[in-house]
Amino acid sequence: MSATIETPAAEGTPPPAAPSRRARIIEALGGELRVLPVLVSLAVIWLFFALGDSAFLSSRNLSNLSLQIVVTGVLALGLVLILLVGEIDLSLASASAVAATLMATLLVDQGWSVGFAVLAGLGLGAAVGLAQALVIVFGSPSFVVTLGGGLMLQGALIALLPSAGQINLADTPIAKVAGTYLDVPTGWTLGAIIVAGFAALRWTGHVSARRRGMASSAARHVLAPTAFVAVVTVATLAVLNGYRGVPVAVFIFICLLMVAAYATTETRYGIHLFAVGGNRDAARRAGVPVARLIVSTFVIGGLCAAIAGMIAASRVLGVSVNSGGGPLMLEAIAAAVIGGASLFGGRGTVWAALLGALVIGSISNGMDLRGMSTEVKLLVEGGILIIAVTVDVVIARGRLRPTAMGEAHP
Repeated sequence: MSATIETPAAEGTPPPAAPSRRARIIEALGGELRVLPVLVSLAVIWLFFALGDSAFLSSRNLSNLSLQIVVTGVLALGLVLILLVGEIDLSLASASAVAATLMATLLVDQGWSVGFAVLAGLGLGAAVGLAQALVIVFGSPSFVVTLGGGLMLQGALIALLPSAGQINLADTPIAKVAGTYLDVPTGWTLGAIIVAGFAALRWTGHVSARRRGMASSAARHVLAPTAFVAVVTVATLAVLNGYRGVPVAVFIFICLLMVAAYATTETRYGIHLFAVGGNRDAARRAGVPVARLIVSTFVIGGLCAAIAGMIAASRVLGVSVNSGGGPLMLEAIAAAVIGGASLFGGRGTVWAALLGALVIGSISNGMDLRGMSTEVKLLVEGGILIIAVTVDVVIARGRLRPTAMGEAHP
């Protein structure tokens, strides 16, 4: 019978140093409080533009704002998942345009049914993500691969379009997506379902944490977040119902967010995403299928791009050589990073897509109301992106700052 002999700590060894106040703040900002600066910034932006023009907070303008952010938000959602594994995709905007153009071509020129045309567009988006991901997992940098892929997709867009350079979707079922609103009773019913689903999601996470022996408070981790979501949902529905109701495109975006939130927080797939982004080598040694996970995020990103492209086509009633162009890709990246997703991987939440898109969209909408020029909007959006990336770098360095014991924090 053998006995385990414990070696006492060397006499005079100092106890582990407690994290400093600065370290605790940085840790909180990199975790559960990451959303706080975004919400404060959004409140300041809304206050600034509301003081300059009372129409900014009107039901009509906020309803228009909710529609304006959908395309950017859906693109940012796909990008957030890719950022979680430490990669990036610069071709999403171009992929959205090509997928929407294929859908429009099949629907208008070839006479396909709307269902099969939409499925073809979604399939193309997924195929683009898959093709690029296979090159990336082989060892090529995602930045270069997706930059080149984006250029190729721009050429494909021109090849798909007819000689007129555009396809009109005004008289097709696709045109109804951005122009249809849910009635008031349906909106309130769906709002109640969303709040109940969120509460169930938080409760499941709370129970799971307690079962694993982790600290979790029902009041802090279930009741408080659910109350916050309920208040936001009621306020949002009240504002949107004050105009024409909840836009169907906004409802689609929220559904995508809910599904992504469940997948990233309550499934093994989500745990593996954060593991790969946090430390790819350690995840691989732990048996996580790193290559398959990276491929899956690019495929999902391609699907999100296709959905965003079709919603954009519905809003402008067509596709053209300008589809997916302009600052759309910049705005999607800015939305993801401003919302809290890290460019270094392993940190973020799918709700970053919504919050970041709200920030970017509010600035653009407010400047439009004030009649500001496009160059000013681009200067402001670019500056905000630089600030967001700088904050991300500060948080990342603070979390990895060596402590007095020579270990990284946390």
